[in-house]
Amino acid sequence: MESHHAADFEMPIGSWPFHKVCWVAIGRGVLESDAGRTVIEGDDLLLLPAKWPHRFIDHPGQPLTLVILCISNRFFGDAPARQANDLWWRALKLFPPGTPLCARSAFCGSAMVEQFRLALREQGQKELGWETALEAVVDRMLTYLARNYFVVRSEHRESAQRTLEDAITYIQAHCYEPLQISDIAQRCRISPRRFTDLFKQHTGQTFNQYLNQERIRYACRRLDETGHILYACHESGFNDLAYFYRVFKNRRVKLPGHI
Repeated sequence: MESHHAADFEMPIGSWPFHKVCWVAIGRGVLESDAGRTVIEGDDLLLLPAKWPHRFIDHPGQPLTLVILCISNRFFGDAPARQANDLWWRALKLFPPGTPLCARSAFCGSAMVEQFRLALREQGQKELGWETALEAVVDRMLTYLARNYFVVRSEHRESAQRTLEDAITYIQAHCYEPLQISDIAQRCRISPRRFTDLFKQHTGQTFNQYLNQERIRYACRRLDETGHILYACHESGFNDLAYFYRVFKNRRVKLPGHI
């Protein structure tokens, strides 16, 4: 759900029968609970378990806008969801309820925001399969928590190096997709030119050189598994077989484990 607070909004303390993953999209304020009062601000992530009494108190000049994933216990009830249940309770052991978390890097922050926006679009449009799509968003957020996308805000130190490393990890995992410098730079929340400079400093290669290297690595694996050149070409993100041959010839000799 989405909650836009007016300047004079006052919320009574209460508890809810579902778990909440809460993104502070805009504004500042305080989260009040039995544990005390905690200052919260834009881009914080909060984990709020079911039946945990709390309320939000808005800053007078910067009222809050909250986007909240509400997770029923029924979501964790069947066998396929048991791992999700384990991930949720693992996250609560790592991060006590109501602790302000933030993404470990700008790239991870963009991934988080993308999921909340996707959830809002799916719920608003209610196209066929929208509830399944929302469940997928919850699964992805729990996976982000398990993979250390988030840290306690008070312990976080912003790092361009960490952002770049997360971007490179993403490129390696999604090299077969049509990736663009402008899109990756936007996720890193820096300009394409700044991203290009940092990327070259970190890897010693241009973005396209590195992307082709990772695509060839992936193509080699697919060739080993299938023995089908055209299939490996398209599976690894190359749409032009002649270009694939040229890149393969130039890059393959640099890849260990292949003749």
